[in-house]
Amino acid sequence: MSVITPPSLRPGDTIGIFAPSSRASHENISRLQNLLEKRGYKVFVHPQTFLTRHQSAGSGMEKAAAFHDLIRSQDIKAIFCSNGGNRVGTMLEHLNFDTIARNPKIILGFSDVTALLHAVYAKTGIVTYHGPMARSFLSLSKKQIEQCFDLLEGRKTILEMPKAKILKAGTAKGPLLGGNLSVLCSLLGTPYQPNFKNAILFLEDIGEETSHIDRYFWQLRNTGILSQIKGLILGNFSELKDTGRTRYGFTLKTCLDDVTADLDIPVLMNAPFGHGKDLYTFPVGAKAKLVVTSTFASLDF
Repeated sequence: MSVITPPSLRPGDTIGIFAPSSRASHENISRLQNLLEKRGYKVFVHPQTFLTRHQSAGSGMEKAAAFHDLIRSQDIKAIFCSNGGNRVGTMLEHLNFDTIARNPKIILGFSDVTALLHAVYAKTGIVTYHGPMARSFLSLSKKQIEQCFDLLEGRKTILEMPKAKILKAGTAKGPLLGGNLSVLCSLLGTPYQPNFKNAILFLEDIGEETSHIDRYFWQLRNTGILSQIKGLILGNFSELKDTGRTRYGFTLKTCLDDVTADLDIPVLMNAPFGHGKDLYTFPVGAKAKLVVTSTFASLDF
């Protein structure tokens, strides 16, 4: 399957917003709309965005229908997801990937949206974008917002990561895959699992037990995925917990050291993406170059 980069955004284009996960906040959507309009974009907020079914923004079928509306519309040039949370997985079986493939568009989101980003890439070859949504856009630095729009508007970017912790040096080239670790692992063994061969894998998570993160790491190893990749980048793992009846004791670094001990690939942690204060945008499926020395790391998109 060939990789397809969707058409770049241009000021004056219309961006569509919908809610693939948990229900959305009117206030956050309004503030995002103002931000986008100040950058010269038109904004269409799909009515589904404000549906409520318990925590979810409607059913999986309703989410898929809204997504298809935005995909089919010739006026909509990009699709921004309103927020993450839960239950993106309920819409995947309702997606028409032939229709999506005929209408390649920018799709932007992260967290639970990791499932949608990789399902679209795996089934169509369209590059998707792991990056900010309504609430996260509002807390980004100007530099992070500009990096996001540099990518979406078709400009080449290089992300330097001076605060990253280097575990293994090296250079890697390959497609970028990853996002939320627990959500990504939920795709393994499904039709929506991407091909990890020669990939640069980037991972983050929030609110998980360290023992669960360790389990996901070993799931990636035991499925053979870690032996296929060319580089591994860990971002922010926010609000890690160790609340088991018997304390787990292992740190995130220890878990990572153990699972990558015999891998001859560049490995780093504390990269600037995830649920923390930093969220640079990564193009899922796009070719990238990772350079890691003993003191420096950079990612060339």
